[in-house]
Amino acid sequence: MTANLRLDRGVGLPPPAFHAVLQDGDDTETPRADARWMLAFDGSEPVARLATYGRRDLHGAPGLSGLIGHYAARNADAGVVLLHAATAALRDEGAQRVLGPMNGSTWSRYRLVTAPQPDDESSNAPPQPPFLGEPTNPPDYPAHFLAAGFTVAAQYESRISNRGTADNERAHEREARAVERGIRIAVIDVEAFEHELYDLYALSVDAFADNVYYSAIDADSFAAMYRPMRGMLDPELVLLARGPDGALAGYAFAYIDSLGRRNGRPYRLIVKTLAVSRAWRSIGLGALLVDRLHAAARRKGIDSVVHALMYRANNSVKIGADTMHAFREYALYERAWNDG
Repeated sequence: MTANLRLDRGVGLPPPAFHAVLQDGDDTETPRADARWMLAFDGSEPVARLATYGRRDLHGAPGLSGLIGHYAARNADAGVVLLHAATAALRDEGAQRVLGPMNGSTWSRYRLVTAPQPDDESSNAPPQPPFLGEPTNPPDYPAHFLAAGFTVAAQYESRISNRGTADNERAHEREARAVERGIRIAVIDVEAFEHELYDLYALSVDAFADNVYYSAIDADSFAAMYRPMRGMLDPELVLLARGPDGALAGYAFAYIDSLGRRNGRPYRLIVKTLAVSRAWRSIGLGALLVDRLHAAARRKGIDSVVHALMYRANNSVKIGADTMHAFREYALYERAWNDG
C-alpha cells in the first residue's frame, strides 16, 4: 500500500482533507497558525495526517525540539511513513529531538492513551469510560510511533479512588498547619472570574515551570483556555489558597464529570489541576486542597475522585496513593539522535 502513497504538505490552515482523516477518538484540535501540516493520500483518499512545530528550550530539552501533533491515521503503514517523513524534515531543520504527539506545547493536547484502553476487557482494572477532558485515540496509535523509531519519553496516569472518598485521618493535621501559617482557603469568586484567572495564571507559570517539556505561555492565552469553562464551573470545586499577604499560594481546579454516569447520575469528580507555589510546598498544601475536594465530593453524593493525567515522576502522584489506583496510562514519545 505504501508504494501508492502521495504526500502533501503546507503551512497554516490545512485543507478539508486534513479533517477527513479523523476516526472515533481522534484529536480534533485545529493546528496553530505556525504549524506545518502534512497529509498522506492513497490515490485521492486522505489516509494519514499530522502537523509539526519547532520549539526552543523546552524544560529539560535544551535547543530546538521538533513537535509532531494532530496525528491521525486510517492506515498504520501510511501513518508510519508520514511520521518518518515529518521526523526527517524536522531533523533537517536542526531539531535535536522530535516529541509527539504534542499540539504545539504541553498547554494543548498531547500524549497518547496506552493502556488500558477504555474498552480493554483484558485489563484487571475496573472499567472506566473516558472522562470529560481526557484525551482519547484509536488503540493502535502507540504502535505507529514505536514502528517509526520513537521511544517513550514520559509516562502519565490517571488515578481513581473508589472507596467513597473516605475522610483522611491526616486532614486535620494539615488544616491546623495551614491555619498556623496564615493560609486561607476559599472558593473561586465567579463574579470576579476574570481577575481570578490572571491570579491563576501567575501561580501556574511558577508552579509548572519545572514540569518536563514546559514552555512559557502569556496571560491572555492562558485566560482564553480557561474562560470557556466558566459556564461549567461549580465554585465549590475550584479552591484558592492564599497566604497571609493575600497572594495565591495554591489552587485546585475540579469538576463533576458529565460523561460517567451510574443510574443516570454522575459519579466521578475530576481533579484537573493542582498547583502549589514553590514557596509553599513544605506544608502539605496540595494534599490539603485535595482533602477539601474529597469532602466536597462527599457532600455532592460523588463516590469516586479521579486525579487526572499526572506525570509519574511528580510528587503529586503520591497524594492519596494509599486509597487510589491507576486506571489509565498515557505516554509521550521521542526520537532523538547523536550526530557527534
